[in-house]
Amino acid sequence: MRLLALVLSLSLLPAALAAQDTTGTYTVRALGVTVGQLQVSGRVTDNAFAVRAQFTTSGLVGAVKGVRFVMESQGARRGDRFIPSRYSEDMDTGRRESRVQLVWKGGVARATGSEVGDRGPYAVTDAQQKGAVDPLTAMFIVLRDQPRDDLCRMSQRIYDGERLTEIALTGRSEDGDTVTCTGLYRRVAGYSPEKLAEKSRFPLTVTYTPAGELMQMQSVRADTTYGPATITRR
Repeated sequence: MRLLALVLSLSLLPAALAAQDTTGTYTVRALGVTVGQLQVSGRVTDNAFAVRAQFTTSGLVGAVKGVRFVMESQGARRGDRFIPSRYSEDMDTGRRESRVQLVWKGGVARATGSEVGDRGPYAVTDAQQKGAVDPLTAMFIVLRDQPRDDLCRMSQRIYDGERLTEIALTGRSEDGDTVTCTGLYRRVAGYSPEKLAEKSRFPLTVTYTPAGELMQMQSVRADTTYGPATITRR
């Protein structure tokens, strides 16, 4: 569910030197059908950012019927770097509810909440997760409006309080004004050897088109354990 939730939480905010508010609504498809809507609001300045994403299903698909979640993240901006300080996740799958919070100190996140359990034999270490960002900030980094020359040059580790993953977008192709970035979502730590052997890499594609002087995300496609999932700008 983690990768599907990550894809469903894809959000974009414009890179800007002055304070700028952003709101948007996006159509999410998985399992071959439209499963719901994602609403995003946020603000970014030259030294800080804050973003909120809320997803609700259409109630038509059994595997994700009744799923709802709200994710919020805030932190500092240092040029092209986004450094979260706080993250919260409130999720209701229709069968259970979970709440997780992350707070960073010295580049290391500490997790609290209903889904945080005892550290097991495959727990992510502080050294492994140092410098990682939360899932929503990762999407913020990847999918914000940005200069054409900056596209497809990204690699970022992500920590959700339990597992460590990584998004890398380094492949690039162009068709007229359209730029398509390709890469992988990869499981890194916090998984059992069996889970890693089952599947550890998921292809990811992001497509951009011009919007004024910047490039704007139009669609995202990612493989998940549930099959392909997409998000499209409305």
